[in-house]
Amino acid sequence: MLSIKKIIPRFDLSLTDWATILVCAIPAFYLLGTPAIYIWDEAVYTNASFDIANGSSWLVPVHGDYNTKPPLVLWMQAVFLFLLPSAEWAVRLPSALSVIGILWMFQAGLKRWGFDSWTRVLVMICFVGHEGFIRHHISRTGDLDAVMTFFVTAYCFIVLDAIHAKRWSGKHMLFFFLAFIAAFYSKSIAGWMMMAPLGVIWLLSPVRAVLLRMKFIAGVVLSIGVGLLYYLLREQLQPGYLSLTWGSEYLRIAKNIMPWHEHPASYYFANFITLKTFTPWVYLLVAAIVFSLFGLKDVLVRNHLLRWILLGLGYMLIITIPAVKLEWYDAPAYPFFALVTGVVAGHFALALPSRWKSLLLIPIALVLGRKLVFIQHDINPRHPFENEGAILRQANISTNTKVFMAVETPEHQLQVDFYRKVVLKNKHINVPVLHQVNEVSIGDEIIISQSPYLEEIQNQFSIDTMRQWSDLGYTIQVREKR
Repeated sequence: MLSIKKIIPRFDLSLTDWATILVCAIPAFYLLGTPAIYIWDEAVYTNASFDIANGSSWLVPVHGDYNTKPPLVLWMQAVFLFLLPSAEWAVRLPSALSVIGILWMFQAGLKRWGFDSWTRVLVMICFVGHEGFIRHHISRTGDLDAVMTFFVTAYCFIVLDAIHAKRWSGKHMLFFFLAFIAAFYSKSIAGWMMMAPLGVIWLLSPVRAVLLRMKFIAGVVLSIGVGLLYYLLREQLQPGYLSLTWGSEYLRIAKNIMPWHEHPASYYFANFITLKTFTPWVYLLVAAIVFSLFGLKDVLVRNHLLRWILLGLGYMLIITIPAVKLEWYDAPAYPFFALVTGVVAGHFALALPSRWKSLLLIPIALVLGRKLVFIQHDINPRHPFENEGAILRQANISTNTKVFMAVETPEHQLQVDFYRKVVLKNKHINVPVLHQVNEVSIGDEIIISQSPYLEEIQNQFSIDTMRQWSDLGYTIQVREKR
């Protein structure tokens, strides 16, 4: 029987290597618990994980018709909700920890492949220094994309390591399929899209023969079976789930199922500029790609760079095919963009005299500082329907407290519903939600942010402003009209 030491690969990381990982990860954790939960996807996932942590089904999440993805991230969030006092930290911690995991892969993989310490640091800075990955809906919220990207990057690195070593070992096999399955359980079929460009690299590599080995084929069959197992279990517990999932996750590749999210093929590349998610870094990436293709003489380094270019741009090409496009779908490309840009920057840094290399700390500090300043200005509510929950999470709640929200769709209320669940658990107070003015009663303490409805309440009742919440709304006391 194999011991744990024989199964787990050895990575020779020093204390300095770990220190740089933690420093570069600061933007992922900085003020992570400060913003209130966001509506739409984060609110959907956090409601589900909160219910799981408090006794609901681990297989069929709440709002199952909307939340069709396999539940690995929800399970992680539920564990942290059980362990941590801060709900915001708990649901976002899997995403932030994924950043540390990717940075660790940069350090361990690049060191294993012979890259120097400055190059490794520059790669990590090229990953965390912009808004491509360290942003809303990816690594700084309780969504699925950061965790999925961690496992996608992991199975790519395992294959790249085998190619570098020209040998496919049992450890490569074991950890490849673990990451492969986990990527699927993080965000369904999206976790396997990177296999298209990775497959091209694999077929052109010295380890392509492994693809025809019976053990590998059995691993593929087993992995697909593990994925299908969840689908079949969910169908038994939620009849109609398979049809729902087929329509919402698989048909979108060829069919426009969300016309309101239809965008042209240039959408993701345009976002680099228009949304400033990758500006000015995209220009550095283009320059690095051109240098990799036409200017670099080191064949071994160029081979690494060509693989990373194919993975990053290949993935971008795949996600441009469906008509339905959302701005965070490009998340798995950023680790490979960072590798290309950072390794090319490290190549030029090698030309610096040793005594001058410490000067690289100046631009590194400026990039990290600028990122932290950006985060400080990016923690306010993004939608008017987030104001009520942002107030509820910090207000003094009594048995008379109510929330007034005139919503347009049921999903608009999910964020405040999450905080109502937190209040119910911590203070044993059920906070009702009022949707119409005729539901307001004398004696109510109402959290409200919608000015037109506040004016209607003022016309029918006398009110006392108990507290004004800056840029959010009010807590009011309703009294009989004088």
